Amino acid sequence: MEQKTEQRKGVSALDFFCIGFGAIVGVGWAVSINSWMNSSGGPLPAAAGYMVAMVLMVPIALCYCELCTMLPVSGGGMAYAFRAFGDRIAFLSGWAAFGAFITIIPWEAIYVVDILSIVFPVLKAGAPLYSLAGADIYIGHIILGTAISVLLYFINRKGVASSASLQKILCIALVGAGILAMICAVLKFDIGNLQPFYENTGVGTHHSFLGGMASILASVPFFLAGFETIPQGIESAGGDTKGVGKTVVVTVVLSCLFYALLLFTLGGALPWKNFIRFSNPSAALMFRELYPGGLGNVLYVLILLGAVCGLLTTWNGFMMASSQILMAMARVSIVPFSLSKQHPVYKTPVNALKVSLAASLIGPFLGSGLIGALTSFSAAGYVASWMITAFCLIILRKKEPALKRPYKIPGGLPTAWFAAVCMTGLFVLLFVPGQPVFMGGAAVLIFAAWMLAGGVLYLKDYRARKQYSTLTRATFLFASMSESNATISMPGFVDSFEDDYKVMSFVVPKDADYAGKTLLELYWGRRQNVFIIKIERKTEIILVPGGSIHVFAGDRVFAVGVAKALDRFRDYQDVGAKYSVGSLKDFLGYGDTEKQSPLSCIEYQVLPTDSFCDKLIRESRIQDRYHCLIVGLKTPYSKILELPTASTIIEAGDILWMMGSEDAIHDFEELCRQEAVEKERQKEEQKEEQKEEQ
Repeated sequence: MEQKTEQRKGVSALDFFCIGFGAIVGVGWAVSINSWMNSSGGPLPAAAGYMVAMVLMVPIALCYCELCTMLPVSGGGMAYAFRAFGDRIAFLSGWAAFGAFITIIPWEAIYVVDILSIVFPVLKAGAPLYSLAGADIYIGHIILGTAISVLLYFINRKGVASSASLQKILCIALVGAGILAMICAVLKFDIGNLQPFYENTGVGTHHSFLGGMASILASVPFFLAGFETIPQGIESAGGDTKGVGKTVVVTVVLSCLFYALLLFTLGGALPWKNFIRFSNPSAALMFRELYPGGLGNVLYVLILLGAVCGLLTTWNGFMMASSQILMAMARVSIVPFSLSKQHPVYKTPVNALKVSLAASLIGPFLGSGLIGALTSFSAAGYVASWMITAFCLIILRKKEPALKRPYKIPGGLPTAWFAAVCMTGLFVLLFVPGQPVFMGGAAVLIFAAWMLAGGVLYLKDYRARKQYSTLTRATFLFASMSESNATISMPGFVDSFEDDYKVMSFVVPKDADYAGKTLLELYWGRRQNVFIIKIERKTEIILVPGGSIHVFAGDRVFAVGVAKALDRFRDYQDVGAKYSVGSLKDFLGYGDTEKQSPLSCIEYQVLPTDSFCDKLIRESRIQDRYHCLIVGLKTPYSKILELPTASTIIEAGDILWMMGSEDAIHDFEELCRQEAVEKERQKEEQKEEQKEEQ
């Protein structure tokens, strides 16, 4: 038996943890920590704010745990929204998240260049080219930012595995620098440095400890959003998607604790009201103050290098994530379909990556003057996407209860409702002036302009969406779910599909005389030797439908048979003017074209213990019971029957050519195995009874 094998290189749960954790804690603790204290009224309100954020974010992370293992495809929240709600809500979720992703990339580019300018003053040599929002832009900034952007582009072009390798190295350096900072800060810790425990320093509208704690929530989504890189890249995961899903929660919890501990320890190492006056990189400068002399300089350099590694982890992680979500939106024509193009070798979204590269190249030209508005806008985009994602889980629990869920969130729907309500409340408060979490007028305008621009693009692609049905576009988006995460084997008999077996696709006309009848009533299999393997109906896909399934006008029907049988079927049945005929081999993804259906094939040798052994095919009820179709039968005498009729007898030793969904095939084999075990057990019991009687 010849076999065709393809091995997918997976990305482990540890790799995804490094991607997510690095993207979160690398987003700028070394350069932003004193501004968190300043904006919230001290290190204690800021630390408490991150603990509150953990309580709010864990339910959202749990929603992602269930959804990303249930639907392990690129796109994250956008893909879940498409499955739950359709185009419009998917656009809102995807475009808001993409705006947040694409904003982080220039943010990181700006800060990396600024910090490296401290290490290498030559980057600021000469007169600035221009000033923007109060920040000077130098030619050295632009050259360095461009070089790093291009390097990260080529790393991500080689795939998530390549990106994860870099992320792991940078993440180790980042965590090491953070732990070193905490240890050295604890050695100088004085509780008096935390006093006053709360004081508004003139930033924000809060007037109490609780108000200061709440104010940190305006920027928390930006600084915790790195976990989104995990569901965006899960399509490249290895077999353990459940383990990958759990890393979402682990990443969020550890990141919040990491931030809170840094705020507490660094805030107690030096009077915090002095610390908030430090320029960037504030954390590194603190240790020069705490440890004068050579040790302080060494700590300064180590923390500085850790800060750069941290910023690079986020830059790298979001370049990957932004291209993945853009590719997913393009697959369903929410944005131009050309952005879904993948590299022929690495299978990475090359055109979408070019958009991420463009955003990265823009950063050094903008400078640090726009950091505040970009941060708040990005936070609003994340909260909008998370809010929709929580509602997606609620809808999909009711809409698709049978969908496999390798991980189910603790607490079930109440947990999802808690997440949805919290995110909805936070999203509203971000736009209410005077509230501690108000994101500011500039960020509101940027958010409105971004969503308006996306709306124009969405309307522009209306015709592209109408070229394909919603289900066809869903097939593009969720195609990878039907692929095995390990080895994909092609049964030997599939080679005969090339010439013998064909698939006809047609839409049932409104006036077809068979519309409204069941497949049992139509009896196409027995009368014309043509079998229905898939029906697409609005947002529903029915694989290998049983005899009780109706065929309605407007359904897209996929019929399998030999070429002559399909020709006769077309002559006798009204299949409309728009029908197509293709190879079954291509339809199943074993040929040269892209897989068009989540169906698989196996060869199964009939055992004497099987319940359908020595029965007619119509008596076996294999199609109704197991949702599998027998597309061929080979006897021990090497006789091959193509699409055997319902009156064919199944005998022990026969090899059945079975077709069905991967789950149906698995269930069929498992039930047969259980029947064999049960009958063997019964035989043993009978033997024991006979011995006792003797």
